[in-house]
Amino acid sequence: MNRSLLFTALGMAFLVACSDGSDNSTDGESQEQQQPRTVTDKVGNDVTIPANPERIIGSYVEDPLVTLGVTPVRQWSVASRASTQVYLEEHLEGVEPIDSTLPLEAVMEADPDLIFAWGEDSAAGGSYDQYNKIAPTYVIDNETKDDWRATLTLLGNVLQKESEAKAAVDEYDAHVEDVKAQLQAEIGDSKVAALWVIGGNYYVVAPDVASGAVLFEDLELTPANIITELPEDVGAHWNPVSLEAVAELDADYLFLIDSDPETIEKLESEAVWMNIPAVAEGNIYNRSGTSSWLYNGFQANMQTIDSVYEAIIEGE
Repeated sequence: MNRSLLFTALGMAFLVACSDGSDNSTDGESQEQQQPRTVTDKVGNDVTIPANPERIIGSYVEDPLVTLGVTPVRQWSVASRASTQVYLEEHLEGVEPIDSTLPLEAVMEADPDLIFAWGEDSAAGGSYDQYNKIAPTYVIDNETKDDWRATLTLLGNVLQKESEAKAAVDEYDAHVEDVKAQLQAEIGDSKVAALWVIGGNYYVVAPDVASGAVLFEDLELTPANIITELPEDVGAHWNPVSLEAVAELDADYLFLIDSDPETIEKLESEAVWMNIPAVAEGNIYNRSGTSSWLYNGFQANMQTIDSVYEAIIEGE
């Protein structure tokens, strides 16, 4: 059972109820909202936002865009456009990929009317002025990028969808509180870890990024030693860990993400495997590598929360 559906339905009902009073606004207010307006982006550029932009490119901001009800004209990809954010596929069906570097030719072919870019790094295919000649280009700073709530709120302000952004944040916070309470009642201070097992190697994410932040900051689960022993300044999504560290893992609940069968079979043949409490207690949960666990945003985090709920509470 995907518990976020209930909250999504309630959130939509709230928005519909609010929209019932929209006819009370004056014609002047309605016309004003439809006019282009100039705003200053996060690095100081004055950007003229078109009225009701319909062809937006937002490389790696697809999560907040679809949360606001906006379907971008292209979607972020890497590896020669072969790898996309698969967890968003139901929202981005039919949307063509564009390389994460935003090559100028590909951007021109997309014919956008508004571009969102992450600082200089995400605009590696050309300079700001070149992008801005194609379409108004709004640059988001790295500090905002690292905070999904700030990113969602920012895009809501730029696109005049403030109420949608606030409703999503409120929905998320309510869902977190509900699931957190149930997890606390079910497992208390039992230790939790998520482990990527790929190509004979083992990885974890830091406790303050992506699914790590969901598990250990939002849901306030107790991290296993493989997490707490990471260097304090680590911030990478991928952090390699040794087989020796896996052998000493004290997790009571263990999520295996994107685990290839050969590496798992080899790991299970190791005598130390049965020393892991989660293995002995049967609390091992396999999750697809195409899931949301390496991403950050309303959609990603809600999916991760539901995945944890389904595993620990529903036993799936």
